[in-house]
Amino acid sequence: MLEQYKKEYSQSVNQYIVVDLDGNILESDNVIFPDVVGKNLSDIHPFFESVHSALLEPNKRHIFSCIHLTNPENQTIITDIIVKTFDGKQPPLVAILDLTTHYDNYQTTAQVRNESVINSQILELKNEYLQEKEAFKNAFIANFSHELRDPLTGILTFSDILKKTHLNDEQLNYLRVIDSSSTYLKQLIEDILDISKIEAGKLDLVISPFNIKQLLEDIQSVFAIKAQQKGLELITNFNDNLPEIVGGDALRLRQVLSNLLENAIKFTEEGTVTFNASLNQIRAQKASIHFQVKDTGIGIPVDKLEDIFTSFTQLNNSQAYKGAGLGLAIAKHLVSLTHSKISVDSTVGEGSTFSTNINFILDKNQVLKSKKKDVLTAPKSNKKFSILLVEDSEITQLSILKILASRGNYFLDIVTKGEDVIPRIENSEFDLILMDIKLPNSYGDEITKLIRKMPEREHKKIPVIALTARVMKDDLKRYKKAGINDVIQKPFDENTLVSKIEEYLK
Repeated sequence: MLEQYKKEYSQSVNQYIVVDLDGNILESDNVIFPDVVGKNLSDIHPFFESVHSALLEPNKRHIFSCIHLTNPENQTIITDIIVKTFDGKQPPLVAILDLTTHYDNYQTTAQVRNESVINSQILELKNEYLQEKEAFKNAFIANFSHELRDPLTGILTFSDILKKTHLNDEQLNYLRVIDSSSTYLKQLIEDILDISKIEAGKLDLVISPFNIKQLLEDIQSVFAIKAQQKGLELITNFNDNLPEIVGGDALRLRQVLSNLLENAIKFTEEGTVTFNASLNQIRAQKASIHFQVKDTGIGIPVDKLEDIFTSFTQLNNSQAYKGAGLGLAIAKHLVSLTHSKISVDSTVGEGSTFSTNINFILDKNQVLKSKKKDVLTAPKSNKKFSILLVEDSEITQLSILKILASRGNYFLDIVTKGEDVIPRIENSEFDLILMDIKLPNSYGDEITKLIRKMPEREHKKIPVIALTARVMKDDLKRYKKAGINDVIQKPFDENTLVSKIEEYLK
């Protein structure tokens, strides 16, 4: 039975041919090429002309792999051809092995593997391109931001100085326009830099103790004026049971609440803006505080509520509502870092309500730490403190000079080139160094490393405060590692500069 099945169902794909030394076919089983007896091998396919020399070598076995032949059905088959010769008494044997299926499967496997390798390489190239693009964008934004902050520092500083001079009403009005424009420009720069940090995954919260009641009152005083300028009333309700000192990121909380209030005032033409803060609960040394900003403005369509949190998106393109469309996107991300979210309830033509619940640390150790930090000892009035300013921007130089000169208890020495810093320190005594980070042909953090390696102990201990626009997390780590004590972000105002200096000249 088995032999019967083999005869019925076995399909040989090999043909065996016996030939003489000239390639004339003596016998064949005609499996692939029928009726070939009496013909020459070269009649089957021109390839066989190349095997004639192999037929003349006795006792040899030649294998020709992956040979493409055309069968009688005019189909291309892929074969291995074996030529076996003997001692001269026996005629040579030619075996044609049809391996088309094998080679096709191998080719498919190889093609899939090659495509996988190619796709992997393409993905790698795309990743490299995206990384290079991201690095270029971040470098461009950092440099662009840095170049804008120096002149902006000058504008803010000299606006403050002008306010202290005798100005008539018309001049004061002009100064308010300058203040408003420069403040708006500063906010745009901050927003663009923050969006860059968010996209790079480098925007993190910095947790430290702060007085939340004082922060809310500060925000209230700023936006009460802005609301009044637009003919609106700012209503504030801060619950008396709010804790005084909490642990959180005061800067980012101010940014979130300011963005919400800025938006509320911007899109409200008449009526009120209400700013509420209340305690939800205190549990496990954490205080959950509810913040709410409500307005009587133009409102938001229900189908557009999610769009308002998209970067560079502004639903109302009217010239009356200027802005880059970044504020709410940044606020949403900052709140998400606290594992919370911003809720929106709005009716077109009636107004909008934005609210969020944020947890703050409530720890006695932080309270004590904050109280110590709040008590700053100002420099003694009978002593002149010597400060070295390392800065190449003439605008920033003049701004700092004017600020410190007005205080009356500082000497200011200025160096514009990095290579001049060490010689100046060696020849003079300084109580504090203000160090610009980006200098011509050098960087402030590298110069600080050299200062910390100086042999004299007093040089190693000089407080160094960086003046820079580059304040990403990696930047701050680098500054700290270099021996920089603190950072003042550009653009800065008089209070920021003086309070930071006084903190290190206690």
